Order: sequence, then structure tokens, then C-alpha cells
Amino acid sequence: MKLLKTLFSVGAISVLTISSLNVLMPSTAKAQVPDGRYEIQGTQILFYPAGGGNPLLVYNGRGKATHIIQYGGAIYTAFAGGSIYRSPDGQNLGGGGRTTKPYPGSATVNKMLVCQNALFTAFKGGYIYRSPDGLNLGGGGNTERVYKGTGEVDRMTCTNRDSVITAFTSGQVYESPDGRNLGGGGNTSRLTGN
Repeated sequence: MKLLKTLFSVGAISVLTISSLNVLMPSTAKAQVPDGRYEIQGTQILFYPAGGGNPLLVYNGRGKATHIIQYGGAIYTAFAGGSIYRSPDGQNLGGGGRTTKPYPGSATVNKMLVCQNALFTAFKGGYIYRSPDGLNLGGGGNTERVYKGTGEVDRMTCTNRDSVITAFTSGQVYESPDGRNLGGGGNTSRLTGN
């Protein structure tokens, strides 16, 4: 079995690359998002390492990112005009490598929120989906539609009680303790608005 190890430095981050023709990675081996924060700047995304140092350019593509959020050990990047990508290692935010596309559609994301161990995605035009596994962000699989209406989401927050508060541009604000019926009904309470 031939094993090649390469250690190289990119800015302030060291990367270890292991390649082999016959090496099997254990099924528990996972890619890991590095500690730090991602920031959208125009058509670029920069990564700021947690330990300090210079920011790294991690995306410089044609698509304009509108939202970037960490959930379930991966980075989710939503782009204007549709498409959301999931990167398990914080690289290839616009596709390629180990990055997958849990939403290949054309609806633009309005807001994204992590709450109740789920990823909430609000699309322009009034649909909000709740995904407990970070897959099928526009519906299907384990993903539920938790709002179907015409109201545009202004803000979504997760309370310290793990309730979802959804504020619509119309002024109506709702609190959902179970992450469902975000525009009213079920266990959801209206906090303000007409």
C-alpha cells in the first residue's frame, strides 16, 4: 500500500493531504469545517480563521452568495437565483470536491435559520421548509413545508427556549414552539401584527 502525505500551508491554515491508491478510510472519518467565520463580500466569500491571521479567499465565482450558515458540521451557501450548496469541509462552496447540492432549484432564499436541530429555509414568494437532516431543502425526504403563504419573511430567530420566531414584512410576528405552522395555527402564537 503506497501512502503519500503532503503538508502545505495556505495563508494561516495548514492542510494535510493523504492520498493512496489502496487506502480505505474508516466509515467514521469525516471532513471537518475549520474553526472560524465565513463572510460574503460582493461575489467573493472570505474565511477568517478563529485563531486570527489573514482572511482566506474561499469562493471567487460568478454566482453571488446571499446566505451562508453552518449546520450539522457543514457549510451551506445559498446563491441568488437559486441553488444551495453543502460543503462538509468548508471548501468548494459553489460546487466541486465533496460539496453537494441539497437544493438545485431556482427560488431565491430569503432567510436561513438553525433551530431545534433543524435547518429552516425561507424562500422568496412565501414558502418555508424545515429539514432535520440538511437535505432536500426545498421539500422531499424528511423535509417538511412549515409555511405556505404569500408573506415575505423579514426575520427569523431561535429563542433560548428553542422556539422559532418568524417576523413577516407585513408586521405580523409568530412564535412556534415546535417549528411548524410558522404563519399561525397549531401550537403557534401570534405575538404582534394584524
